[in-house]
Amino acid sequence: MTDPSDLSAETPSDRPPGPISRVRRPKSAARDRYDALSTWYDVLAEPFEAPARSAGLAMLGVRPGERVLDVGCGTGSALVDLARSVAPDGTAVGIDVADGMCRSSEAALAVDSLGRGAVVRADAAATPFPDDSFDALFASFVLELFDTPEIPAVLEEWRRVLEPDGRCCVVSLSRRDVGVSTRLYELVHRVVPELVDCRPIYLRDTVLECGFRIVAHRTSTVWRLPVEIVVCEPDGSLDG
Repeated sequence: MTDPSDLSAETPSDRPPGPISRVRRPKSAARDRYDALSTWYDVLAEPFEAPARSAGLAMLGVRPGERVLDVGCGTGSALVDLARSVAPDGTAVGIDVADGMCRSSEAALAVDSLGRGAVVRADAAATPFPDDSFDALFASFVLELFDTPEIPAVLEEWRRVLEPDGRCCVVSLSRRDVGVSTRLYELVHRVVPELVDCRPIYLRDTVLECGFRIVAHRTSTVWRLPVEIVVCEPDGSLDG
């Protein structure tokens, strides 16, 4: 966390430069798409997403013995790292809405014989876990897949399953620095939303509005698009 791009400020430095795009495709279409992509996803996305995801994992700093949830675990790249980090007596659980992604994550855990890891097919907006189930939560390139009105409910669900003193790391495409690449990407998202179904969001603003406080922040890029990496904690002062 000594990177000069890390920030600890509670509030963003300026107002968001315009509204974010909506996600119009139904969840069933996303589930079917990522199910079909599960065999090829690492070839298509891993070289681009891995640096930002690895930075987020390092910032989250999962420790042995902790219980951690990987939301949208995909093919299991982060889940394998988390299962190693919580060993020998912690637990790492991955959830994904797509059966193919769940199978890929299970296979990745099996290759490394990581018995501290488990995979559950579940919606990130309605998980099957009791309150206060996890010490930490990780979500990489997941939150921006949800339509704008659903994002607060998704973050509230993540707060629910976290311990009151738990922490969460979210990695997301960012609309904070709107350049040519971002505008072109958003255009493609609007024209073919069934193919490009996620879009940049204002991550820091969103987590603050949804009951978290920011403890660390840094920026990165994916496909020349800006990315925000935020570590945050439930803000107990907002609980009634």
